[in-house]
Amino acid sequence: MLRRWAYAVIPFLLLAAISLVLYAVVMDIRTTSRPARTEPPDMATAKRDTIFVGVVSRFAPSLIYEGYQPTIDYLNASTPYHFALRLGRSYEETIKQLDRGEIHLAFVGTYVYVKERQHYPIRCILRPRNRQHQPYFRSVLVTRADSPIAGPGDLGGKRLALPSPLSFSANWMLRAELPAHGLRPQDLGAVRHFDFHHTVIYEILSGRFDAGVVKDRVAEEFLDKGIRIVSASPPIPGSPLIVRSDLDSALVSAVREALLRIDARRPEYRRLLHDWDPEFIHGFAPAEDSDYDGADRVLVTGRDDL
Repeated sequence: MLRRWAYAVIPFLLLAAISLVLYAVVMDIRTTSRPARTEPPDMATAKRDTIFVGVVSRFAPSLIYEGYQPTIDYLNASTPYHFALRLGRSYEETIKQLDRGEIHLAFVGTYVYVKERQHYPIRCILRPRNRQHQPYFRSVLVTRADSPIAGPGDLGGKRLALPSPLSFSANWMLRAELPAHGLRPQDLGAVRHFDFHHTVIYEILSGRFDAGVVKDRVAEEFLDKGIRIVSASPPIPGSPLIVRSDLDSALVSAVREALLRIDARRPEYRRLLHDWDPEFIHGFAPAEDSDYDGADRVLVTGRDDL
């Protein structure tokens, strides 16, 4: 009796199970039989293509991502595009990646932009602000707080530490400031380049070098730790965000509008910027190619008022 009942019921249960599975497949919103997109087609298309942002590995890759990835995350959340970092081993490589279309935007140094804009179809769109909310920085000559050096004219026979040969600060000292004081690099006891501005500071504090040149924001971190500023350059336009000259205007506008929207003087944006690279924590200002013409003059004369 029980066996006959089972033979009658089991086919019914199997048919019911199959019906439920078919219903679930047909009604499942994840299947391709139903439209899954609610975005406008143009926005969805933009998100399919990754926009690569170039940055030079001036530090360990983990530190680069730590400082730059929050900016990328913000752009992903604030624009209809999808951005990703692409690290380069040098500024030259990053510029060439931009020229070949392997990256779409790049953060570069002021000196690199002033030098390479003559050879590549690139343009700047933004530059970072400083703590006074101005889009400038200064290169500064620093010594230990107890050093007798009072200015560039006292560097004869002294050991000078400099950042990268492609940094604006190093070129300002070698091409403008030393000649203005009647000195040549060979008149100094030693001149050596280091990869990072912070390394220059550590070399001075250790006593291995008598003086060094860094960006003002780096020097300011150490003013209460044994470092003294003895001279400074004129204001220099900040390290720009650059693009190929023919980059899609809609993409450029989206990036500009998103980053210019940030007002670091407002509490909600200060919280947003907390984990960004120190160069970006005060927000951005618009940038035009002509903004950097004065930087050329500073490298030749040490002045920006000619």
